[in-house]
Amino acid sequence: MSEADQCRALTESSGRCSRPAQDDGFCFQHDSNDETIGDADEHEDDDVSEQGEQQETERNAGEKTEGANKERDGHFGVMDVRETMEDVAADLVGHPLDGIIEITEKEDGWEVVVEIVERSSIPDTQDILGQYAVALNESGEVTGYRLGERYRRGDDRER
Repeated sequence: MSEADQCRALTESSGRCSRPAQDDGFCFQHDSNDETIGDADEHEDDDVSEQGEQQETERNAGEKTEGANKERDGHFGVMDVRETMEDVAADLVGHPLDGIIEITEKEDGWEVVVEIVERSSIPDTQDILGQYAVALNESGEVTGYRLGERYRRGDDRER
C-alpha cells in the first residue's frame, strides 16, 4: 500500500495508522478530528522525527513478522477475518459492503455473514440489502459464498 492510500491518522503510539484510507484520507476508524501525520510534523523537531521514523520502521518489521507467523501457523483470528472481509466483500459480490453481521469459527475455517447494498435508494430506508454467508478456510482464503436473503433496509423483520 502506498502512503497516499494509507490512513493519515496517528495511532496512540504516534505511529501512522496502517489501515487503507477512504476518499477523505482516513480509514473507517479515524476522521479529521484525529491527530494526523501533518499535525505531528508541525510539532516535532528533527530529532524527535527521526526517532519516530525509527520506531515506525521497527513496528513495521514487527507487523511483517507477525504476518509471516500467521502464514506459517495457517490460522487467522477474528480480527484478521474481519479485515479480510472488509477488503474482499464488495469485490466478491460486486456491491458495496454495508456491514458485518456475524463471524463464526467453524471446524474447517470461518463463516462470516455480511450485509451488502444491492441497490441504493433515496431515502436509504428503501435500499435493497442482501445478506450473504461467506466461507473462509483456516488461513483466511475465501472458499465460497451464498445469498441468504434480500430485503429492504426499512422493513420490519426479525434477524
